[in-house]
Amino acid sequence: MPEVTTNPSPNTIHDFYGFPEELYEIKYWAPGSPDLARKTYNIIENAGLEALKNHDRGFDHGAWVPMNLMFPEADVPIIQLSIQHHMNPARHMNLGNAISELKNEGILIMGSGGAVHPLGYASFRVGAQPDQWAIDFEAWLTEAVTSGDEDSLLNYRRISPYSERAHPYPDHFMPLLTVFGAADNKEGEVAHKSWYAGDLGMGAYIFDD
Repeated sequence: MPEVTTNPSPNTIHDFYGFPEELYEIKYWAPGSPDLARKTYNIIENAGLEALKNHDRGFDHGAWVPMNLMFPEADVPIIQLSIQHHMNPARHMNLGNAISELKNEGILIMGSGGAVHPLGYASFRVGAQPDQWAIDFEAWLTEAVTSGDEDSLLNYRRISPYSERAHPYPDHFMPLLTVFGAADNKEGEVAHKSWYAGDLGMGAYIFDD
């Protein structure tokens, strides 16, 4: 079940391997927010969804990498809500629906992942151009997000082109569904689009309510 981090002073978790040593030296010391974590936990439970509190976990790279770019002074409190590999797309979207009320308090709900993230499938070469299958999936995803096509996003495994290549694992796709579920205006906008090392799609979307 989803876990909410309640640690007031999270450490920096370097949960990746094979990257330049400089990345492992980065420390991001933003504070946690036990009060917000408890509120989020209660909202999820009251919505009829189960959750757990995690008092020990720090910030993994899904949190500290984007937040370090957005808030380099590390002066914004952060909590993390874990994805669940055994939860289907609908349950991740329902989780977003449950926590959507947090937006009314000025809380940013951010899903961290990758538009195309074929780790374990594609080989990556710095400076390489993306393959056509990756371009096709990214174009499909952008159309689904910007048109607010909930059914397509929920059924991405069945109807999107090359979904097994673009996302052999769900961890970089499910956060988008939770943010989509939390948004009032379902028609997202493209905030960023680029490619790295060939087939890594770095696209980002924003839902402005």
